[in-house]
Amino acid sequence: MAFTLSFSSSLLCLLGILLLHEAAVAGGCFSMEREALLDFKAGVGDTRNRLSSWTGDHCCTWKGVTCDTTTGHVVMLDLRNTFDRAFRGERMMNSSLLTLSHLKHLDLSVNDFRRIRMPEFIGSFKKLRYLNLSSTYFMGGIPARLGNLSSLYVLDLSDALDFTSLVDNLDWLSHLTSLKHLDLSELNLIDVPDWFSSVNMLPSLQVLSMSSVSLKTIPASVVHVNFTSSLTVLDLSYNYFNSTLPKWLGNITSLTHLDLQHSGFHGVIPDAIGDLGSLTFLDLGFNQLEGSVPRSMADLRRLKELHMMGNQLAGNLSGWLEQMTNLIILDLRFNLFDGFIPSSSIGKLSNITELYLGGNSIGGVISDVHFENLTRLQVLDLYGNSITISIGQSWVPPFQLRLVCLTNCQLGPQFPEWLQFQTQIEELHLADCKIAGTMPAWFGNISSSTITYLDLSNNQIGGGKLPSSLKFTKLERLHLESNRFEGPLPTMLPSTLDILSLFNNSFTGQLPIWPHVRLVIISDNMLDGGLSSSICQWTYLEYLDLSNNKLLGEIPYCLGESLQNPHFLNLANNHFSGEIPHTIGFLSELWILQLKNNSFSSEVPLSLKNCTELQFLDMAQNNLVGSITLWMGENLRRQLVVLRLRSNMFSGVIPWQLARFERLQILDLANNNFSGSIPHNIGNLNIMRSTSQHYEFCSNELDIFTKGQDLHYLKCSMQLMKSLDLSNNSLTGEIPKGIGDLA
Repeated sequence: MAFTLSFSSSLLCLLGILLLHEAAVAGGCFSMEREALLDFKAGVGDTRNRLSSWTGDHCCTWKGVTCDTTTGHVVMLDLRNTFDRAFRGERMMNSSLLTLSHLKHLDLSVNDFRRIRMPEFIGSFKKLRYLNLSSTYFMGGIPARLGNLSSLYVLDLSDALDFTSLVDNLDWLSHLTSLKHLDLSELNLIDVPDWFSSVNMLPSLQVLSMSSVSLKTIPASVVHVNFTSSLTVLDLSYNYFNSTLPKWLGNITSLTHLDLQHSGFHGVIPDAIGDLGSLTFLDLGFNQLEGSVPRSMADLRRLKELHMMGNQLAGNLSGWLEQMTNLIILDLRFNLFDGFIPSSSIGKLSNITELYLGGNSIGGVISDVHFENLTRLQVLDLYGNSITISIGQSWVPPFQLRLVCLTNCQLGPQFPEWLQFQTQIEELHLADCKIAGTMPAWFGNISSSTITYLDLSNNQIGGGKLPSSLKFTKLERLHLESNRFEGPLPTMLPSTLDILSLFNNSFTGQLPIWPHVRLVIISDNMLDGGLSSSICQWTYLEYLDLSNNKLLGEIPYCLGESLQNPHFLNLANNHFSGEIPHTIGFLSELWILQLKNNSFSSEVPLSLKNCTELQFLDMAQNNLVGSITLWMGENLRRQLVVLRLRSNMFSGVIPWQLARFERLQILDLANNNFSGSIPHNIGNLNIMRSTSQHYEFCSNELDIFTKGQDLHYLKCSMQLMKSLDLSNNSLTGEIPKGIGDLA
């Protein structure tokens, strides 16, 4: 009887609990948890209305909310934003979220909380296993209470703080003994010198990413590394170690992904690198590594990607490369590798899709034998090597390339016939390849459907005008400079074309209407006739170089009215005449204006003072008159670096305001009719007073008249050259003492 009563009481108690549970989760979730979620919603600025589904009683069906199917408790809150940042923190995040005591997964990533601090109460979610606050930009530091999350498997704090916030210690990390995935990338850890000790307390760690965190120290040797048997991914890229590669790296034999690019490592690659036999990805690019690649590298036979670009590695490629038969991407650009490429090494990389060997000193001959097994090859980059490519005219490649870069290789004199079988090329770089003759008829076929970047510069290609099929291509950049093309310019270009470089050819005639181009260089040709108003239809133009042609007549007034934001205008060494139109002053974004060696007359328009961004102004060798005080004004003094007015008919005094120009380092007023005295404050020209080099401005070409010679520099020399020339005027009085300060 007692047993029966006891059983009945227990049954009634259980039924009561079930009834209470049903009441609590009426409508699909616990009412207290629903209220906590609504409090959270009220505290964030939901700019994209992403929480519009958070209405009604069924909170387990709300977007981003997941409940346990057995208990009904909220266990996951996934509010990651995949597009524009949806949330913007307006005030401290509501701690009512602590009501979600069963929460295991919290993701607030890619939202904007830069106005508030990272909430300390997050450290009280005892059951939390996944926490992602990446790209949230909280202000302040990281609360140490995160160290209470002892059940955490994944912690992603990458870019979780705004750029003004520093992390002062990582001691709290040592308590997260269950942690498997840790990402602290993009945080500022410059004030955490002993970061390794904290990380080394995590025995279960599998992924460690600390890219771009301003680390300066890394231990060269460690007695014991706790994660040697578990770590598979290590990313320490973009830091400032200034160290040799640490020896303990060779002990982490479980590594499959190692990224140490841009981190200031120097010295040789240690033999211990070969102990990392599980690696599939290795990036040592952009360090200061030197010496030969150790033969032990051949033991990395699982490697699929090897990046060592931008070091000083030397030696040849044989003895190690041929063993890496699983390689898909090989990037050895810009090193000191030499010797030749044996077919036995490259030919064994049958899985390779991207092969980058540009910027080395490799020589020898490459034939079709090197390529016969490379059926998956999509990228071939041999740029800047002294390689002769000897391939028969009847050879049909076993691959389809997307990018071909053979600049400086010996390909010619014939156009490589094997290219006609490549139908997927997007970029083709054949500059300085000693190719001669005309472009073959089939070339239009390969360039019409997919190619966006074509560079055939510095060859001897020519024998006629450009093919009319150009207008049907998808070209964005076209470089044909320094060849032998002739005849009229193409009347139509593809609407996609952004950059067009045709200088140093023999094109004739006038300029067509090209309304879409942004950068045009047609200098050093034989263009003649006037500059018609058609150029005013080039509305996207930012850079125009028509120098060294035979163009004549006046500059159309519409030039300054129609162009939106040109930065570079070079009309030097032509036969232009008449006045400089006042509309030139409408080009307020102009950086460089080159009008030298023409026949411009009259005065410089006062509107030029509106070009406040002007850095380079050369009007030498014209017939310009008047004084320079008015149009120069005060507006040009902050940016102007070069002012050349030599060999005109300017008169009046040299204005004292010139000495106030903050960046002026070349001033040439020679061969004019200036009178009066040299400005007494000429010694105040700051840049000319300094003997240090200045790199703020760079011009590809520069004319300097010095020691009786008119010197023409083809490369950037501005950081070295400082010049003051007031000769052949009618100046009087004393030479100011300040001249001696222009060191």
